[in-house]
Amino acid sequence: MSAVEGLRFAKRIGDIMGKSHDLVELMGLSDAPGIISFAGGFPSPETYPIEDIKETMAEIMREDAAGALSYSSPSGYYELREQIAARMRKNFGLQSRTEEILLVSGSQQGLDLSGLLFIDPGDVVIFETPSYLGALSALKTYEARLVAVGSDEEGMCMDALERAFETYGDRIKLIYVNPDYQNPTGRSWSASRRDEFVAFAERKAVAVIEDAAYAELSYSGEKAKPLISYSKKGFVIYLGTFSKTFCPGLRTGWICCARELLERYLALKANVDLSPATILHRQLSHYLKTRDLDAHIGRVGALYKRRRDIMHEAVRNEFPAEATYSLPGGGLFFWVKLPDRIDSRELFARSVAENVAFMPGGAFYPNAERNCEMRLNFSNMPEGEIIKGIAVLGRLIKEM
Repeated sequence: MSAVEGLRFAKRIGDIMGKSHDLVELMGLSDAPGIISFAGGFPSPETYPIEDIKETMAEIMREDAAGALSYSSPSGYYELREQIAARMRKNFGLQSRTEEILLVSGSQQGLDLSGLLFIDPGDVVIFETPSYLGALSALKTYEARLVAVGSDEEGMCMDALERAFETYGDRIKLIYVNPDYQNPTGRSWSASRRDEFVAFAERKAVAVIEDAAYAELSYSGEKAKPLISYSKKGFVIYLGTFSKTFCPGLRTGWICCARELLERYLALKANVDLSPATILHRQLSHYLKTRDLDAHIGRVGALYKRRRDIMHEAVRNEFPAEATYSLPGGGLFFWVKLPDRIDSRELFARSVAENVAFMPGGAFYPNAERNCEMRLNFSNMPEGEIIKGIAVLGRLIKEM
C-alpha cells in the first residue's frame, strides 16, 4: 500500500507539487557530481569564513554555553538585532531601531510569514516579471493569485502596475519586488522608479515586500537606497539575509518594518517555530563584534566580479549575436535572451547530457509562458569551469 494512499491533503498541495516538483528535478540534475552548474543561486563555498566561524563558535561556547544552547525570544537574539539595525543605518542611512528587526530562518521564512500574514485564498499578489521562483512558490502556497507586471531596465513598469490595479483593485494584498541585482535578471531599479513606485503603493494602501538578498553585493561599492527608505507610511517590508554575503548554512535573515507590522509578524512566528536557533544567532553576533564583515564582503565581491567578467567575456565570444543580455552591476546572475525559436528547456536537456546546467527562463514565470531565456549563475564555479561550460552552451545554442 502506498504511504499516501487514502490520505486527504490540503487542496493547495496540487499546484505546489506541479511547479515545485519540476524545479526539484531540474536542480537535482544540475547539482549532480561532475556537472558544471550555472543553475543554482548559490554563493561560493570558497568565500565562507570557515576558520572565523569555528573560532567564534568555540568562543561563545566557552563564554556562555548554557545561554547559547537555550531557548531565546521568538524575535531572535537581541544583540544581533541591534547590530543589524546599526548596519542598516550605516549602509543605507535608515533610522532603523532594534525593535523594528525580527530574525528569521533566511529571508525565505520572511516570505512564508508574509504569506501567512497577508494572504487569504484568492487574494492577488503582484510581482515583477520575470521574478524569483522561490518567492512565487512561497506565496502561491497560501492560494494567492499571482499577477505578473512587466519590468524594464529601471524597474517595475508603472503603467502596467496601474492597469493591474484597475483590473484587480482591492483584491491586491501584496506586491513582491527584488530591486537590487534582481534574481533572475541582475537588474537594479533606478532611484526615480523606486520613489514613484513606493508613492504609488502607499496611495493604494498595499504592502510591499522588498527582497534585498543582494543589496550589499554591489561591484561598484555604491549601495542604492532601499525602497523602505522612500516609505512615508510604513507599508514597505524589508527582507534581508546573511546567506549571500556570509554563508547560507546559518539560515539567518531578518525582517525590518514598522513596529506595528512587526508585532503581527512576531505573533505568527512564535506559533511557527517558538524559538530560533539561539547558538547560530549568538555566533553571528560574536563574529560581527570581533571580526570585520565589511572586509569579508569586499573580498566576496571581488571574487564574484572577476567571475562575472570572465562569464561576460565567454558569453560574448561563444554565444550567437542574437543572444542579448545586460551586464549586472552586482549579485549573482546573468539573464540571457535567446532567439524565440530556441526553447531553453530543450537546451537544458541537451546541455545536461554534456554535463553543463543552467536554469531555463520559464521557471521564473508563473505559467512558464516564456521559454527562450536562461539564467546563468557565475558565483559558484571556478573560472576555468565557467569558460568551459559557456563554450558548451554556445555550441549547443548555435546548433539549435
